Amino acid sequence: IAMYRAKAAGKARYALFDASLHREVASRLRLEGDLRRAIDDGQLAVVYQPVVTLGNGTLAGFEALVRWHHPVDGTLPPAAFLPIADEAGLMMRVTDFVLNCACRQLASWKREFAGALPPTLTVAVNVSGHDIAHRSFVARVSRALVESGLEPRELCLELTENILMERLEGALAVLGELRRLGVTLAID
Repeated sequence: IAMYRAKAAGKARYALFDASLHREVASRLRLEGDLRRAIDDGQLAVVYQPVVTLGNGTLAGFEALVRWHHPVDGTLPPAAFLPIADEAGLMMRVTDFVLNCACRQLASWKREFAGALPPTLTVAVNVSGHDIAHRSFVARVSRALVESGLEPRELCLELTENILMERLEGALAVLGELRRLGVTLAID
């Protein structure tokens, strides 16, 4: 950890493993263990941020955002736990949770408020580099769509620019399959 901290600070730097680093590591390990249980125990939740068309102010869709209702630390923002999920190999489980919740929720709103919502309403879900690099991702997306009854055009998968740059070669085939499926892709 001291080595990674020194590398992050730039060339010819050093860092000592001291009590503060030990506390940081212990806290991170605790959160990782808690996160593994949180996924199974239903402590994760999805909140929805409206997406509005600027030109006319109409509702265009929603962005699905994950939150963690930690039993001790309270509600944690994504920045507090998603990097840990990524490093611990838990991102696919988190993405699947958000993807399934988002697809089911939009399908539910469309049934409940039929006629009152625009027919072109979409839901956007952020995906990680691990998701894009995994062979099963297209099948996981397809399953979420089929189980919810959502049309592929109603789902937008958002990728960050750095994910695309880091994993462009491996991502191209998966992105092509997602486009053929009919899912919308966006760079966040």
